[in-house]
Amino acid sequence: MKRKFYLLFMSVILCSSAVFSACGKQEEVTEEVTVEEDDEEEEYDKPVETKIPEIVEEIRDKDLNPQIDLLIENRDTWQIPREEVAVYDSVGYYVTDLDHNGRVELVTVRWSSEFEFSEDTIYEVNEDGDGLDLITMEVSGMDSDEDISPDMATNISPYSYFDKGRQAFHYLIEDYYHNYDETVWTTRYTDVTLLEGKLYVDVYAVSEMNYAWDDGEPVCTYRLPREEIEEHDFYDYVQNYPSGKVRKQYFYGAYRDRSGYDEESRSLEQFSDEALKDMLKDSYYVFTGRLGDTVFYDRYNSSGKAEIYKNMFDASVGNWEIVSTEIEGCVTDYYWGFPQYYKLTVTSNAQAIMEVYDTTTLDYTITSPVVENEYGHLVFTDDIVARTGSTLDWGAAKDVFEIVYVDDENLELFYDVYDLSGEWLTGSYWIFSRVE
Repeated sequence: MKRKFYLLFMSVILCSSAVFSACGKQEEVTEEVTVEEDDEEEEYDKPVETKIPEIVEEIRDKDLNPQIDLLIENRDTWQIPREEVAVYDSVGYYVTDLDHNGRVELVTVRWSSEFEFSEDTIYEVNEDGDGLDLITMEVSGMDSDEDISPDMATNISPYSYFDKGRQAFHYLIEDYYHNYDETVWTTRYTDVTLLEGKLYVDVYAVSEMNYAWDDGEPVCTYRLPREEIEEHDFYDYVQNYPSGKVRKQYFYGAYRDRSGYDEESRSLEQFSDEALKDMLKDSYYVFTGRLGDTVFYDRYNSSGKAEIYKNMFDASVGNWEIVSTEIEGCVTDYYWGFPQYYKLTVTSNAQAIMEVYDTTTLDYTITSPVVENEYGHLVFTDDIVARTGSTLDWGAAKDVFEIVYVDDENLELFYDVYDLSGEWLTGSYWIFSRVE
């Protein structure tokens, strides 16, 4: 009662003060009034400060390495046993940071052709960095009663957009599945976001082909959350979803374990801890764009790698000239007389000689042996030791060219650029064409 009396008393004083001060006759009240509070009276709730989460574009190696080590220490938690692999057409593993909070996720996917859908399990490094949290899933929107995981097994290059209001990254994943007797085939379009330890799956569009008719011709329906629309309008809606948002494409470095039925496929159980660490790091590098997804595939998912790379070297011998480069989706086409132009020669005794021209004048030359790196891939280096005639001196940084594809007419390089401390900065694809 003391508090109520005090509040009533103060309201009278304040109201009186407002009336008199309007006439200019009331002096300012300066006397401090204190009232003893009851011990049992609860304090007012303090306003809660809203903390905007930090967005981590890419986890630095010094922070990434201990997280990968933690995944290795807990591999028995997420690794699918070989006998279970045999039940599915394939299982896959990849490392992401879907919410960009600086803590990686380990995604495992099990894909079955019987019903054409995947089962996903996601573990995230916890806030303390000493364990893994299992991510739960919540499905909403259209057909939410179909509690099916988003198809993260085959959708390994989804488009994404950023929601500034929720400070959340959304990934657009297309599901494709059918019922038991294969009379209804469904394509489900989902908006997936990982937020505060939960995977939210919102179904925003559904198309169906129903074959349960005597003439064998399917009846197609196209549905949005509030209406059924025509085919053309449906695909126009899907293609432009979400309206007004800028979309970016991500890639997942997915290791495919097909050892259950493919004798040449390497079971994850056969990976040593060190080899598994390299693979998981490379998988995260694919997610950030630091490593190309095709490079990852060749590195880990191809069979007969030694023969592949011997053939690749033999095919790369000869003279090449630059056609184009691509960095972060930006393609630059080259021609003779371009401000910077490149000619490459690979010799039969495993030497790479790259001439760099300023328009049509030779600026400097890179000469480096073509060697196998720790993965058996063909690389040569670009650093102060390899360069002749260059006026640039950036210290001990060593950039690396990797030959990732070659045929009779074209050669493709992936160029990794590092800073002075050896920290990776960026990567780009370089396309060359063969010349006589």
